[in-house]
Amino acid sequence: MSLGNNEDEHFGRRTVILILCDYYLPGYESGGSMRTLVNMVDRLSDTFDFRIITRDHDGRLNRTPYQTVKINDWNRIGNASVYYLSPNNINRRNVASLIDEVKPHAIYLNSFFSPFTVAVLMLRRFGRMGAIPIILAPEGEFSGGALKLKALKKQLYIKAAKSLGLLSNINWKAAAESEVEHITRVIGRDEHVMIAPNLPPVMTFNDSEQFRKPSKSVGAVKMIFLSRFMPIKNFNWLVPHLRSVTGKLTIHIWGPIEDKEYWSETVTLIETLPDNVTIESKGPVSHDRVPHTLNDYHYFILPTLGENFGHVYVEALAAGCPVITSDQTPWRDLEQKGIGWDLALDRPDEWIRAINECIEMDQDQYREHSSRARQYVVEWLSDPEVEASNREVLKIATQEH
Repeated sequence: MSLGNNEDEHFGRRTVILILCDYYLPGYESGGSMRTLVNMVDRLSDTFDFRIITRDHDGRLNRTPYQTVKINDWNRIGNASVYYLSPNNINRRNVASLIDEVKPHAIYLNSFFSPFTVAVLMLRRFGRMGAIPIILAPEGEFSGGALKLKALKKQLYIKAAKSLGLLSNINWKAAAESEVEHITRVIGRDEHVMIAPNLPPVMTFNDSEQFRKPSKSVGAVKMIFLSRFMPIKNFNWLVPHLRSVTGKLTIHIWGPIEDKEYWSETVTLIETLPDNVTIESKGPVSHDRVPHTLNDYHYFILPTLGENFGHVYVEALAAGCPVITSDQTPWRDLEQKGIGWDLALDRPDEWIRAINECIEMDQDQYREHSSRARQYVVEWLSDPEVEASNREVLKIATQEH
């Protein structure tokens, strides 16, 4: 099946963007960076011809190959042509062969530390793929919190990449001004960095779903943590402080447990909490079930060490769940907007204040808070500049070809 060929009549002769990424559909466990790509393909495929090279399985812990696609071959998935590589075929030789087959106008990479990115940058450095422009979106990997995890390994790779000249003439994509600062701090201030917010879905939840929200009584609240469970999400920091909560607090954790040791530490901390605080893990949730799942909760909570965007914030707000999160994301001034709180991690008292405020709300107060959250994101999604800025990033890069 030769959907990778640039002359394939189904695709025509549009500008070809080749994406190399660790995970793609039909997967759902890898989180927001994958959703960024899915949304970009859905929203921009009228202008660009997207081809994707990815792994044959979903997430870091689930190594079972997909059963619904052909492995080591091209597949038509939505608006893109996708090639799923088995683990033993992920190497520079095969990546080079696929690049030669596709003949893209530009290559898009959505992780600095991915083996696919390493392969592409090495191929380019040693003249194996010509002068194809590279767009590299680190997706929050250069935030302070992210770089502290496996710090030595990451520092050594960054140093090696610089010394080998792998990072020259790259079009860096940041999701927000804060990520520009992260990129330039790590890579250098002379680098070319473009800003384009990560694209949300074309449609985000039916308005009728709002009527499914649970009733809110004074003295109790249901919150949801929906994310991959790993150290950068910082849930363990929050747990001990919850001893100061007044009233009944329920937090359900939805998402794959990516770090078993971190989860074990969490369980130990949860066991020390008083009876008025309940925390349970509910497991992974497929993306098509996210709206229904979010609608079962009053608030969304995520004490993250850093996010470059965070699709889950859009999904939570769209589901009428005001947000309680750290000040290490682009989602700022939430309290002033009446849609949640963005709080400093060195002020746990402020976190408890916000949680207690949620607990003490009555039904009318909560309904107003929930409606403001929903309305805010509906208006944000209608902003044409979000999509236009992403088109511009791809166009600028392909003009170099």
